[in-house]
Amino acid sequence: MMRRDRLDHILRAAGAVTGQHRFVLVGSAVVLIRCRNIPGDMLLTPEADLYVPDVLDAEALSDTIEANIGQGSSFHQKYGYYCDGVSAGTAVMPMDWVERATLYESAGCPGISVTVPDPTDVALAKAVAWREKDRTWLASGLRSKLFALDAMAAHLPRMPPSAPGSAEMKRRLGWLAAECALPFDPTW
Repeated sequence: MMRRDRLDHILRAAGAVTGQHRFVLVGSAVVLIRCRNIPGDMLLTPEADLYVPDVLDAEALSDTIEANIGQGSSFHQKYGYYCDGVSAGTAVMPMDWVERATLYESAGCPGISVTVPDPTDVALAKAVAWREKDRTWLASGLRSKLFALDAMAAHLPRMPPSAPGSAEMKRRLGWLAAECALPFDPTW
């Protein structure tokens, strides 16, 4: 289960192995920073997804993260959680997601700053990925009101070309509405 203290530990370790001080957090762990009253099932992941923004060697840095604190590493074996070194394209979010992001600077991570997307933007990335674990996470977040279908629908026009088309994304939102017994506006 991911917790904020574990996330802070991952951030310190990522800074140490990469020599970097700025990261972007994507994926399930964003709710630890952006939300309160998080259902436990949304935190069942043992991983945090990070990338280093605005550097030429981003892929190499992601590989460094994977090798040193990623799945199967000695870090993972010792602590039971790990960091996925990802890329800027891993989470397919609305093109203007940065406008809604916040900066996280924990006392537990001196000198490290992390850009954290809005949970709605991460929810849309999970709707793009559409794996079973993403659908479960989405349904729990919707039921808990950590994000809302209408807010997700409002950002659909700003999804990048790499996302499924608008009709497919609306179909997925409709599925979520039915799964969570929430109202669904077919004109979204």
